[in-house]
Amino acid sequence: MDLYQIRYFLAIAETGGFTKAAERLFVSQPSLSVGIKKLEQELGVTLFERGGRRAILTPAGKFFLTKATIILSEYQTTLRELKGFHSQPTLRLGTLRTIRIVSLARLISAFQAEYSNILIELLDGTLVELRDSLEQGEIDLALTVLDSREDSKTSLTLFQQRRALAVSANHAFAQRETVRLAELGGQPYIERMHCELWGETSQLFESNALQPRVVYRADYEEWVISLIAAGLGIAIMPEWQNIPGVVYIPISDLPLRRAIGLVWRTGQDVEVIERFRAFAASHDWQI
Repeated sequence: MDLYQIRYFLAIAETGGFTKAAERLFVSQPSLSVGIKKLEQELGVTLFERGGRRAILTPAGKFFLTKATIILSEYQTTLRELKGFHSQPTLRLGTLRTIRIVSLARLISAFQAEYSNILIELLDGTLVELRDSLEQGEIDLALTVLDSREDSKTSLTLFQQRRALAVSANHAFAQRETVRLAELGGQPYIERMHCELWGETSQLFESNALQPRVVYRADYEEWVISLIAAGLGIAIMPEWQNIPGVVYIPISDLPLRRAIGLVWRTGQDVEVIERFRAFAASHDWQI
């Protein structure tokens, strides 16, 4: 079934005859008749009653009229939406779940205030999920944790964070300048699932014969922060500034930092990606 056949059919149904439909479409009547004949053969039904001065729809033709109208409407809608890709470029941004949504929202809000025509689509995930999505072309950029093996041609460091022990302001550790890893044994602990430290932290506890009492497991940073502020547990996590009710204490025998940045695929020179990279690099990250 070709689109021109749909147009032929609808023109005949609307004008009530082959001659008038041919005139409207600026085609010869024989060409119109051949097109409808091919359509009927493909569908396996007769669409119009032949022989009269008017083209009368058969029951099958009346049924197909509704479908043909929908098909043409969907096609025209799709064309309009595809044209929108030229007038409104889209950036598909993947973000690590252990990055605060507040910090990300500030970045996107500031970016769109300057580039209001650019649409940003967000996808959150773990380290592995973001890498896979980037390689498969499902996202254009990944805001994630960088390591020393990153290629400087396809990555950009945005900021660094110290990792520390996060406790509530009412916790017994809250007034301490430092704590030791051994002191965490038996403490109610909130496990940050699928974070870059997940496996490493578990191995640290195991190698030091520690058994923190895991009371909750969460993927998202905001959930972990809220649970800590409520006094429900503690966690080793990146340090965020100005979090009410949460105190970060360095772990004296576990100095840790992480670098957050953007990663992209080789050969991506799309203007919208370059603009976002440059903007993110100059952004005032209030972390």
